[in-house]
Amino acid sequence: MFPWRYGAVCLILALQAGVSRAADEGKSSERRPPVELTKAPNGAIVNKAIFDNADLTRHSGETTYKLLDGVHIMADTPYVSAFIEGTDGVIVWDTGFGKADGAYYRSEIRKITQKPIKAVIYSSSHAVLGTSTLIAGETGVKIIGRESPRAALTVGGAEDAFAEAEPIRSARNAERIEMLLPRQGQDAAYGFAPAIRDNGFVSVDTPITQDGQEMTVAGMRVQFFTRGSVGDDATLLVWLPDKKLALASVLLPMMPSFYAPDGTGFRDPRRWAEAAAAIRDLAPDYLINQYGIPLTGREKIRRVLNDYIDFCNLVMDQTLRGILHGKGPEDLRDFVQLPPQLLQSPWLFESYGLLQWSPPYIMNRALGWWDGDAASLVKPAPMEVAERLVSALGGRAKVLALARKAGDERQYAWALELVNYVYRIDPQDAAARKLKAELLRRSAQASTSMLARSIMLSQALALEEKIRLPRLIAPEASEIAADPAKFVRMYRVRIDPIKAKDADSVVQFSFTDGRKQSVAMHIRHGVVEYIENPAGYYRPADLIIELSGDAWAKLYRNEATLSDLVKARRVKVTGDAGRADAQLAFFDSFEAERNQLVPSSR
Repeated sequence: MFPWRYGAVCLILALQAGVSRAADEGKSSERRPPVELTKAPNGAIVNKAIFDNADLTRHSGETTYKLLDGVHIMADTPYVSAFIEGTDGVIVWDTGFGKADGAYYRSEIRKITQKPIKAVIYSSSHAVLGTSTLIAGETGVKIIGRESPRAALTVGGAEDAFAEAEPIRSARNAERIEMLLPRQGQDAAYGFAPAIRDNGFVSVDTPITQDGQEMTVAGMRVQFFTRGSVGDDATLLVWLPDKKLALASVLLPMMPSFYAPDGTGFRDPRRWAEAAAAIRDLAPDYLINQYGIPLTGREKIRRVLNDYIDFCNLVMDQTLRGILHGKGPEDLRDFVQLPPQLLQSPWLFESYGLLQWSPPYIMNRALGWWDGDAASLVKPAPMEVAERLVSALGGRAKVLALARKAGDERQYAWALELVNYVYRIDPQDAAARKLKAELLRRSAQASTSMLARSIMLSQALALEEKIRLPRLIAPEASEIAADPAKFVRMYRVRIDPIKAKDADSVVQFSFTDGRKQSVAMHIRHGVVEYIENPAGYYRPADLIIELSGDAWAKLYRNEATLSDLVKARRVKVTGDAGRADAQLAFFDSFEAERNQLVPSSR
């Protein structure tokens, strides 16, 4: 459970930033005052509203303090851990994003109590990577959590449905979490703080399998609830009835985001509301949250949770209402509006994503991409649209001038729409690149959404040739070697159907290590059928490639050719080795230097 997908790279969610409630300030200027910008300590220029909202919902700096008798908060900005002292030991809730976090939490606990750590509880599949150092030297520690098939930071179902797209999701993730931004200056990272952390994850040995399951831990009654989810199958609500204390990663100090631009799976608003309602209905006097300050007072907690529940229900229901009114996905971006009660809640601030991203995604889940207009069943290609519109608007210079004017009027969304027509026609157009970068930077600075800010600034810097954006991020060689059959199955999407149109070969891979010994691909007229069990296939293999998982990783990542590995005696081919090499040449190659696929070599 919860293996760390990204190897040694631990992404710490420093949720202190974010895009304004309307990224296009000009569009919303009639309803909202102009955006006031300010400078963060590292020089990042950001929307001042980010600071104002953080004062209401977040801790500032690392600190450990007592919430109530026997319960301490360990605020390691931006996330929160907690420990509860029982009669004969300590329970720790969440362990951070690496071994350093676990060691820090352990030191904080030992400043207050020397009682043994009896249990660790995971609230989700995220802050679970500091466990080994936290419990170092302890014996008999229960690791309590949900058994989940998904890895840390893989939220929702898209990853499972289309694992082949993981390289582009990883590349998008690098843009959205500020990995590509400088540490100082106006474009500096402010929102996420990626760091290299050692993985100290320890697997669950005491799984929670039933909603409402109870146990006694460290002399205390503890109840667990599995109903609802924030898009993570490992979501676990913790309830200490004798203390009227709830702990959950459900209430975040930000508007719930049901879609994120890296392509993480669908976060169902209905299930998120269900999880929040489960907490509310316990009537807690205290609520500890994973990223924000704890809440105290039964009525205050009920009020904040009701706002969260209402937001989830409103976004879902109003999206469906818009669909019933005949709205398409683009229309729905502005159709779903929040009433003042929700718009003014500091716990529903747009500091992560944007409200307008969710309705189109919900509609896609409900009906697919078609907006209901027969005219949109057939559309010209984007390049054709760009060429015709630039011509209709008076040519390249006129369109750039219109875009610059819209930007000066802070109509950033419209300005970017215009400049993108010119940029699409010629991505090397120096004037278009310069203007697009300027517009992206100004829009990012006005934004409160950490995701939009990071993506916009990353792409602005790339346009200015100050950084290079990764097109794809290939899986680590160790990940491929650990499960080579999985990557044979995923390899199929890289075939060029035209170049392989005359091919008809069954290529079997027999692994000398790994979990599955033999799988195959039937390359048949430009299409690949993956064969899970070659021995049971109707046709015997034409070619058998015997190799280790490490050797397959070399092939998959195009770090060596089949003939190279045959010469190095790392691969054995039964059949025509030249033909085997030719079959693999039908597949697109991963070019490590530019992090992209290039066409097959034949």
